Amino acid sequence: DNLSEALKKLKLASVDSATDNVEGCLDCLLKALAHNNADASEKIQEMGVLPLLPTLLAPQSSCTPKVANIIAEVAKNGTHQIKAGLIPPLVQLLHSKDQEVLLQTGRALGNICYDSHEGRSAVDLAGGAQIVAGHIKSLSQNTDPDNGKLLTVFCGMLMNYSNDNDSLQAQLINMGVIPNLVKLLGLHSDNTALTEMCLIAFGNLAELESSKEQFASTNIAEELVRLFQRQAEHEKKELIFEVLAPLAEN
Repeated sequence: DNLSEALKKLKLASVDSATDNVEGCLDCLLKALAHNNADASEKIQEMGVLPLLPTLLAPQSSCTPKVANIIAEVAKNGTHQIKAGLIPPLVQLLHSKDQEVLLQTGRALGNICYDSHEGRSAVDLAGGAQIVAGHIKSLSQNTDPDNGKLLTVFCGMLMNYSNDNDSLQAQLINMGVIPNLVKLLGLHSDNTALTEMCLIAFGNLAELESSKEQFASTNIAEELVRLFQRQAEHEKKELIFEVLAPLAEN
């Protein structure tokens, strides 16, 4: 009942842009999604709230991180966001300087791309991957913990974007993503989540013949061996071997 009430209020508030009312409604939606994501997502979809969200994704609005967070959570249950026209405004938010906006936007786009050809195509069309690849390049030297979290989300987004899709993987290779990911591996080797994300991304990209030349121009072998020697977990060692194997064949 609280969720239904919040959704009704949100529909009204989005028309007159009353920020205080909107914030309260968004908090209620996030609480409902945390409690039961599937049911809350269905209700949000049924009540036609998704098409209203682009108007709330204004770069300067204090509501924006919460709206992007809601989209990220709802995206775990399908790709209604594409029909709601949310992807172009989300991609525009990637130009924001606000770390929380970037984090939640990266999560939203990553979840939209997850296991969805339609989602990946829409993000591709809006130019999202190029902007994220640019962020990874410019942020790679910064070892601040918050920055590490953002880099992990961005790497995960590119991984979901290109997974099982040769043409999108080739696109990332042409953007020069590989040398930047290798740099991340060296500079952020203490960040378990980020190194794991890099390894999975390498595993995806290493299968493509066009990636071999780029990998060969980096010090990936040294970085992987160094990482391997530091590992106690068998699964992580296996992940490193999975990257080394296709490279060793070349």
